[in-house]
Amino acid sequence: MAREDQKMRSEIIRQAILDTALEIGIQEGFEEVSIRKIIGKMKYSTGVIYHHFKDKQEIIDAVECAQTEWLRLQILEIVGKKEDFLSEIEAVFHRIMKLAMEEPEKYNLIVLHKYSRRNYSKLEWISYLGEKLNNEMKKGALRNIDAEKAAFSVWSSFLGFNLMISQNRNLTMEEAEELFQVQFQIILHGIIKGAHTDEIHANKY
Repeated sequence: MAREDQKMRSEIIRQAILDTALEIGIQEGFEEVSIRKIIGKMKYSTGVIYHHFKDKQEIIDAVECAQTEWLRLQILEIVGKKEDFLSEIEAVFHRIMKLAMEEPEKYNLIVLHKYSRRNYSKLEWISYLGEKLNNEMKKGALRNIDAEKAAFSVWSSFLGFNLMISQNRNLTMEEAEELFQVQFQIILHGIIKGAHTDEIHANKY
């Protein structure tokens, strides 16, 4: 029983370290996360931190992993509630856009993987989007193009869009929403078979 209690306490401390690192990262930027700052906020000794993590990068990697799963579950919940593919991808990209606007540092961490030392050459969501595009092409709803390349292009386009709006500190969320609808209509016009921009109706959130 004592060993189980010790393990539980160890997990609590480990999670507290990650929560503190996330707090610092969101407030100051993940480049500013350090063992010293974590210790200062938590009032733990250096030894406690190094007992759980070998260095700052391992802490950031663990935060990234946990937050990536958080976003993945949110997106999967969105996907399960949408009836058609276009509404689905609009809702997914809209959620990611809101993350870029509301928490740009978290966006940098888990979408751009700006602070990661892992290789993200083939992102999970690009593969997922490619499969969805391919299925819609088979149904005749989308233009017959290379699904994998189209997925990469669509994903890259929204990454660039999100980067631009997140860096514009004077942009309101309402303005970002309007720009998002224009962006989405342009992308849809490029992939929908026989689509015209004025025929595309944006969903309300």
